[in-house]
Amino acid sequence: MKNAKIRTQTGLLIAALIFVAIGYAVVVGAQRLIADSEWVAHTNAVIGQLDELEATLRDAESAQRGYLLTGDADYLADYRNVRDRLPSTYEKLRALTADNPQQQARTRVLQSQIELRAAQMAATLQKYQQGGLPAAQAAVGAEVKDVSSAIRRQKAQIVEIEEALLVERDASSHDSAQMLRTIALLGIPLGLAVIAGVYWLLVQEVRRRGQAEAATSDANAQLHTGLARLKRNSADLRELSRYGSMLQSCIEPAEALQLTSRMLSTLLPGTGGTVYRMRNSQDHAEAMAHWGEHAADSAAMVAPEQCWALRRGQPQIIESEGMRCAHIDASGKAVTACIPLSAQGVQLGFIYLSDENAAFLARMDIVEAAAEQLSMALSNLYLQERLRLQSIREPLTGLFNRRYLEEAMARELSRCMRRGLPLSLMMLDLDHFKAFNDVHGHAGGDALLAAFGQLLQDQTRGEDIACRYGGEEFTLILPEADLNTAMQRANAIRAGVEALHVQHLGRELPKVTVSIGLAGFPGDGNTTDALLRAADEALYRAKRNGRNRVEQSNTPIRA
Repeated sequence: MKNAKIRTQTGLLIAALIFVAIGYAVVVGAQRLIADSEWVAHTNAVIGQLDELEATLRDAESAQRGYLLTGDADYLADYRNVRDRLPSTYEKLRALTADNPQQQARTRVLQSQIELRAAQMAATLQKYQQGGLPAAQAAVGAEVKDVSSAIRRQKAQIVEIEEALLVERDASSHDSAQMLRTIALLGIPLGLAVIAGVYWLLVQEVRRRGQAEAATSDANAQLHTGLARLKRNSADLRELSRYGSMLQSCIEPAEALQLTSRMLSTLLPGTGGTVYRMRNSQDHAEAMAHWGEHAADSAAMVAPEQCWALRRGQPQIIESEGMRCAHIDASGKAVTACIPLSAQGVQLGFIYLSDENAAFLARMDIVEAAAEQLSMALSNLYLQERLRLQSIREPLTGLFNRRYLEEAMARELSRCMRRGLPLSLMMLDLDHFKAFNDVHGHAGGDALLAAFGQLLQDQTRGEDIACRYGGEEFTLILPEADLNTAMQRANAIRAGVEALHVQHLGRELPKVTVSIGLAGFPGDGNTTDALLRAADEALYRAKRNGRNRVEQSNTPIRA
């Protein structure tokens, strides 16, 4: 009896020691796993802050370029606002790297490089204010490229070290989880075996131990669930970072929208989605990219007042019943979400998601982050397109400028030569424009030039190219049009100028006329210079012969 009692007590003691060891190991492993998770989050925060610092610098450079190219004071204000945010961004990064002296030293080097780049931008602005765009362009030398390259290299070095730390910490987390798994697999069965041999009087104690074991298993399951969530979040952050990098390489909005649809279809499998893009008129948002199958259909064209997300500038999420947007089919009970796309106060569109269950809402943070990155990318692409158009368009008349004329003429002439097609060139000059300008002032002359430019656009085909050659002189390239067709078009333009009504300062300006010279390929030359010279000579012949007429190269024809 005594031996049985000793064996029972010994078995209980051994079982107790086993479970104490298991509990202690679980606590230690959990604490280690939590610490590793915190370090992983810290590393991601450092990388995110680096991206924010680089994005802030890019925003400053973009605003500076916009001001240099357009002279618009709004761009200058944007530049100064972004520049003023740089110090606070530095401080956040320095605070995050305080635990790592080597990384903090690299951060200080990066800060000095960015400050040097900011000083270069300030110097360029000063040159621009003193000498205009040519002076600013002259101030941008190889040192600017060297500093920008140094910033990218320094940032890449810091990110590389942080990513290496991230790998180490992720491996440590995996080791902690493996340790917990090993303890559970070896310790628990051993404890159960010892308890099974304990005297039957301790059955209740065994049951209590079983309850403790179940609680431990639940904790272990929760730990595995948390680890899986952490891995998924890390994967989402990596995917979002890669997505942001690819967005920066997109060259047109349609490409950015397709990239977004592919990324979100990967992150939200089984969820239907559509990306809407606001039209230039801002009167409707148009469906541009789709993925998956929607649980609730949405209209292809959406007016801003039909979407709560566009009206409020905030995500609109409906899980069951609520204020569903007017563009969504209200017949079903689908879970829907509209996430607006906006940048700098301008509505660019929205992302529409729908599913039969609300599981996808757990990943709305990553969706909203992607929407924010897409908004910035679309805003930058639209800005680039506007700047490109400004570089080839003459602002007063809206016609192409002389530089674009030379490029387009060479391109269209080569195309017509390859295909054996004709091409006509028209040179137009407003008659007595200098006298008109002297009488009615530059403002009146500008009003006349703008009206004439609009008339040219109204009377040209989509493939025709109308340009302002200089002053009151204009050119019109007519691809695939022979001289007979061009003559008819020229007379129509000449008649249109005679009938032109120009209003300025509340009164109608006097009527004007236009003289036109025609030249054609292949009869008048097969080079840009030859055709321009032939058309110019015909124009001067029209001037000498009384103006308000059309003359063809080498063959005068009275209008």
